[in-house]
Amino acid sequence: PNLRALTKQAGSLGAACSQAASRFVVTPTAEARREVLGKLKDLNAALVKTAGYEQEARRTNSVDLIDANRAFLETGRAWTSCSLKYNKVLMATGEREAARHNYQGVLARLTGPQFVAERRLVQAALNELGPAPSSP
Repeated sequence: PNLRALTKQAGSLGAACSQAASRFVVTPTAEARREVLGKLKDLNAALVKTAGYEQEARRTNSVDLIDANRAFLETGRAWTSCSLKYNKVLMATGEREAARHNYQGVLARLTGPQFVAERRLVQAALNELGPAPSSP
């Protein structure tokens, strides 16, 4: 794989997702939501792909490990950034439980040591939501 191209792709996917999230902030319509969710799905697919390349490069002690790790890192950062923007809108529109679920999904995915900063941002946003409501 062309890992440098994947890193560039992460940047362009992240920018497209951020633009979609910005439009969703201004006009939180169903169509705008679908657009952001589509971009997040694209970023998630890219994250899965780059994670596989990074794991394979690590497993085989490949010279591509640095580039694979960079592609994985940039994709994870883009995904986190867009997720944070999207979930803030969900919180503002009263969809706190959807935001909580999404934040938990981001935390579950970004477990690598390269994502310490991103995990802190997501955890802080999750903490802002407060405790999950208890079931009756």
